[in-house]
Amino acid sequence: MNYKYSNTELWRKKARGSLVNIFTGVLPVGISLYLHGRVEPFIVFGSGVVFLLGLWQMIHYYKMPERNYVCLEDDVLDIRIGIADPNKRLTDEEIKRIQQMDDVISIKSDKDGEENIYLENLSDEDAASLLDELKHQYGNRMHTSDHPA
Repeated sequence: MNYKYSNTELWRKKARGSLVNIFTGVLPVGISLYLHGRVEPFIVFGSGVVFLLGLWQMIHYYKMPERNYVCLEDDVLDIRIGIADPNKRLTDEEIKRIQQMDDVISIKSDKDGEENIYLENLSDEDAASLLDELKHQYGNRMHTSDHPA
């Protein structure tokens, strides 16, 4: 099963923050032109890099609700980690313990230590469905108490 990011307003807010970064990146060019009538090449280069990174980040955040956050297949759990990180792929044998603490699902593995799934990034229906699927698939390795068993 695939679970997509939700909370569209959160991602729009982050995209607007990236838009502010874009304008901040262009600001030194405008100030330099206004004060000196010319722009040094390193300012153009630096502003261009900040502009392009901000644009990439803004587009990424706007498209978050279209992306899968968690994919749960028969023997594999895929979790999208971040903007530039690859997905974390854990097989059934690698997962040692799954612990739910409030709105975070912590997955301990012998491969890379621990990964977290933040339920706030899922709709309420998807969060409940994911918890049910994890309980069904991982049984005795799934713990939902606030304290370790």
